[in-house]
Amino acid sequence: MAPADSELSVTDQVERTAREYGPGFDPSVLTLTLTLYRTMAVFDRAHAAELAPHRLTLSQFNILSVLHRAAKPLTMGELGQAVSVRPANLTGVIDTLTKRSLVERQLNPGDRRSFLVGITKVGEEFLGEFLPKHWRYLEALTAGLSERQRKQLTGLLDRFRESIQAAELSAESPGASGPAVAAAVPASS
Repeated sequence: MAPADSELSVTDQVERTAREYGPGFDPSVLTLTLTLYRTMAVFDRAHAAELAPHRLTLSQFNILSVLHRAAKPLTMGELGQAVSVRPANLTGVIDTLTKRSLVERQLNPGDRRSFLVGITKVGEEFLGEFLPKHWRYLEALTAGLSERQRKQLTGLLDRFRESIQAAELSAESPGASGPAVAAAVPASS
């Protein structure tokens, strides 16, 4: 009996798929996808373990961090864009952070149909204590990469995100039949 896909290495899975789909199949796309999924799963687990004693999720921490760095309270739309989440999906996270007194929501004086979200003194105090340890933890997680490699990976991930966003926009345009190749994303050297 053959092992399940979850028990196969990335290389094994890619080779199996390439045999199944033949010479027109680009194995680099599946290799990237599987490697990225595995990396994000490990990265998410590491963050979850770090945040669990503080009863925070990665989404909650990300929102706190963005609000900490913001010069002023943000609308839900601005916050959603900063954390790459649709504003409708933020409501529950903001509710939880508000109940814990880490953020506050106030009516937007510039647009009374929306709210502004800002970090509270309690939230700032938490981050003041937590962040120095967090930065050391992130340094430990990325210690296997040189500074040059971290910068290179950051640039490549930014280009990949832009490619995904361009494909999504192309798929959303009228007459689109599905995701398109993001040829409009400029390649940088």
